[in-house]
Amino acid sequence: MKNKVFITGGAQRIGKALVEHFHSIGWDVVFQYRSSKTEAEKIKESLNSIRPESCQIIACDFDNKESCANFYVQLEKNIHGLTGLINNASTFYPKKLSETSHDDWVKLTSSNLYQPIFISKICSDELIKNNGSIINIADIHAEQGLKDYSVYTAAKAGLINFSKSLAKELAPNVLVNSVSPGAILWDVNEPSEEKKNNILASIPMKRIGNERDIVSIIDYLLTKNSYMTGRNINIDGGKSLG
Repeated sequence: MKNKVFITGGAQRIGKALVEHFHSIGWDVVFQYRSSKTEAEKIKESLNSIRPESCQIIACDFDNKESCANFYVQLEKNIHGLTGLINNASTFYPKKLSETSHDDWVKLTSSNLYQPIFISKICSDELIKNNGSIINIADIHAEQGLKDYSVYTAAKAGLINFSKSLAKELAPNVLVNSVSPGAILWDVNEPSEEKKNNILASIPMKRIGNERDIVSIIDYLLTKNSYMTGRNINIDGGKSLG
């Protein structure tokens, strides 16, 4: 049976690197994107030119109920033979508690916690049948905390604990783990040199990571791991050591 992976947030940055990597090792790929339609279609066209019908894309705004309803229908149609699920999509922005609204709660918990739970629910039967794996992308600050990001970090902390509980629930058929990146790539709006230097000073490795650092651990978890489940792995150059 050919392996198949579903990846959320697959059109940009780490998600794109994951899509291209798993396709390059022979997996079929289905990925979700929110607004990056042009980029998603280019990736699909490129990968299908290499191996026909090996890549499918599904648009969804995780903050929109109508969009989600259609997405769930499309997802169920495209997960036959699924062996891997990577919940990668994330919304990230600062918000002081004193300024946090219900809308912020919805936006910051949707892709970071709610959708991984219900996407896992939709995919679980197929993953059980195929002895698959689930990888949830969390954040080192879910354990450390991060000033002015209380809702975001609460959602990611929930995702780590969801991964642990789901690992027990789906064992022994499905392996469930989470990966917590530290500083991996600079933001689209790059910080000032002063802020960059402050970030680098807090990392024992004295550099930020890149897509390959995340892709390599997820490749291991999906293609080589056969016994580790319910674990959270920090990929952060030692930053979480304190």
